[in-house]
Parts: sequence; structure tokens; C-alpha cells
Amino acid sequence: MPSRGDAADDPAIWIHPSAPEQSLVVATDKRSGLLAYDLSGNQLQHLPAGNLNNVDLRTGAWGRADLTIAVASARQPAELVVFELDHASGEIREVGRNDPVVDEPYGICLFLDEARRPWVVLNGKDGLFIQFELHADYRATEARRWRTQTQPEGCVADDDAGVLYIGEEGHGVWTLAADPGETVQLTPFATVADGALTADVEGLTLYRRPGPDGGPARNYLFVSSQGDSSFGVYDTETRVYIGSFRVGGHTQIDDVSGTDGIAVTSAPLPGFPDGLLVVQDDDNPRGNQNFKFVSFSEVRKTLGL
Repeated sequence: MPSRGDAADDPAIWIHPSAPEQSLVVATDKRSGLLAYDLSGNQLQHLPAGNLNNVDLRTGAWGRADLTIAVASARQPAELVVFELDHASGEIREVGRNDPVVDEPYGICLFLDEARRPWVVLNGKDGLFIQFELHADYRATEARRWRTQTQPEGCVADDDAGVLYIGEEGHGVWTLAADPGETVQLTPFATVADGALTADVEGLTLYRRPGPDGGPARNYLFVSSQGDSSFGVYDTETRVYIGSFRVGGHTQIDDVSGTDGIAVTSAPLPGFPDGLLVVQDDDNPRGNQNFKFVSFSEVRKTLGL
């Protein structure tokens, strides 16, 4: 991170539609804005867009395959910030800001419905969630709201299944229908009380594994278990806990601890043939906070997937 102290927070992975080697990791610096990195971890861009906390992105909003949008939660001043990512150049530019309604924006995620309309799910530290429709002029209008009893943060949407996964830091993970027309019904998915996760529950991300011969995909939910610096993995279809792992043991790179945001992709990338896992690292003895890139091949071997 360019900033010292508690700065790194949340990553998102953009897959270039025709040149995988040009894919990017987009990440937030809570003290200075948004950054873009190549697959070797080199910083390519730094947008001084404010104190950004979480970020998410989608390609194909409104049926436009050439369009990638990213949304971020800004804490000071409190705003919902929208960006476009140019496919040809890889450059990111800010295109809109909205009133987030919540007092202190925290977690954020995007959902594309069957019509490819983008919806933004934003939460605040007090437990308030607001789901917005994001319009083509980048205005955001409120569609519904709900609350968790205590502080939330991470969330992720399964666009194909129409399911939202939301994290409540001291409790665990809930699911609900992503369609804003549905009644909000929070269903427990994984809890700290189960013993696999240790508070705080932070980042959530989905690994979407394509099914064989065009069959149904197999999805895994990854959960950052910040309290014990591990990552819990769940089968989303069966809701079965697969196992947990930690990131470390490298001779030249320090172990990962106290992770906030995480992101994963199953897309084969140069150096990452089974996909890429990106995790925030809270402490680096010789420098600022950063993000660690992990080959998904290592995760597969560790968990026996």
C-alpha cells in the first residue's frame, strides 16, 4: 500500500476478456483511494478517490460485454463511489458518487440479475444494509433495506443462483435472496458458534468452478476468519464445511495474518493455472500492509478439492 498504518482492506479481481495476462487486481487503500495491480503485484494505477473501504466489480452490466464497473464504499466523506474500467487500456476512472444513506459505509458488493441490471448492496457499521439499483447514468436509487443485530462487513453475490451471502463479524454468515423484489429473510449459513470460524468474520468471496462438459458449476464460499488468521471454505450447494487453511511458510514472504478482504477466481491465469486467491495482510514487519497473491493450486492441494 502507498499509505502507512491500517490502510489495505479489500481486493477484487478483473479478468481481461481476451488477454488473461492483462487481468488486474483492484484494491482499496482506506487512507488514499483505489489501486490497480498486475498479476505480478506491480502497481499500475492509484486513484486518490478518498478513504475507500470495500470494492467489488462486474463485467456485462446492462448487457454490455465491453463494460466493467466497480463500486466502492467511501467512509470519509460517506459516499458510494462508481468507477469504469476500460478494457482496451486497463485504466480505471471515476464516473459517479452517490449518497450512501448509511452513516458509515463499510462493506459493499455487486449483484447482476437475469436482465443484467446491476444492484449494489452496501452496509454500515451499525448493521444497516441498503440495496440500491445502479442506473446507466450511475445514479443509485434505494430498493430495500434490512439490518443485522451487530456489525457486518463482507458480502458477495452469486449472480447465477440469485443468492446474497453477508457476514456479521461476531456471528457468522447469512444468506438471503438477492432479488430486491423478494422479502428479506436471513438464513444462517455458517456461525462462529459452529467452531470453524473465529470472530471477526470479514471478507467473503465465491470460487465458481465450471462443471464438467458444461454441467452445473460447483461453488465454494471462502470466509476470512480474522480471529485466527485462517480461511474457512464451504460448499454452497450442500452448505457443508470443507475445511480451513492459513497462508504462510514462504521463505521470503511473511505469513498472512488478520485478513480483512479476500477475492478469488477460477479463471486460468499466467502463473495461476487453477485460478488466483488474493488476501489482505494486516501486518508486514518490514513495510506497509499489502495483498498476497496465492495460487489456487495450493488451496486445492491443501483441502483436497
